[in-house]
Amino acid sequence: MANAKRFITYLFLFIIPYGLAILLIGTAYNALVIHWSSRWRLLVGAVVGMIFMNLLKIIIQKPLKLLASQNESSVMSHLMHFFFVDSSKILLTLNLLLDMILAIVGIYASRLLFTPQFITGTALGWLIVSLFVSAMIGAYFAFDQLKLGEPVDEK
Repeated sequence: MANAKRFITYLFLFIIPYGLAILLIGTAYNALVIHWSSRWRLLVGAVVGMIFMNLLKIIIQKPLKLLASQNESSVMSHLMHFFFVDSSKILLTLNLLLDMILAIVGIYASRLLFTPQFITGTALGWLIVSLFVSAMIGAYFAFDQLKLGEPVDEK
């Protein structure tokens, strides 16, 4: 797979959905919690967001490993290894801390980017549609490359 195609696949299968998932966490939190100035509520929202992001990483783990295995020496491959959830305990802990921090950033960002009417209205739907479209585009670019084995010829 060419580096450009690999980057586009990585962009649409991981980077864009990762950012949209963080905004989804922030928007869901802001839709549910009206008085968000409480640090305790913010911490609970960040922990729930961290768990959600970890579950998403488990789902995307196999395609990321297949992309990373195609070119072990690239910078992009090394960045992908950071997000593997079955790697070392130190990387897993750093991943969880990063997800918690990014969940807090997503909570503040969605509050700044979106109006309260949009947050309580259609924001979650638009974010989910955007996640789905991004995953479809990434899967289109990576369909031939992200297979687990050779297809079996039926004769």
